[in-house]
Amino acid sequence: MGSSGSKPRKKKKSNHPQHLPKVGTATENQRLLHEEQQAVASQMGMGSMGSGTKRIFLGVVAAIIVITIISLIALMTFH
Repeated sequence: MGSSGSKPRKKKKSNHPQHLPKVGTATENQRLLHEEQQAVASQMGMGSMGSGTKRIFLGVVAAIIVITIISLIALMTFH
């Protein structure tokens, strides 16, 4: 035990980087998947969008694809 006049111990900084999970675990796979999804969204220009905006954007894209497929089928059928 130290005496009352000794210096107190330094407090550890709370901003130490956390250890990454072991390779091949479910936690690691989820982390990698999330990073990949963020990278793809960033490349498509959707990196800074909110989740609601992304859902609306993807819904519009899906609707355009469905309408295109239906119109192509209609053109092939009735032509």
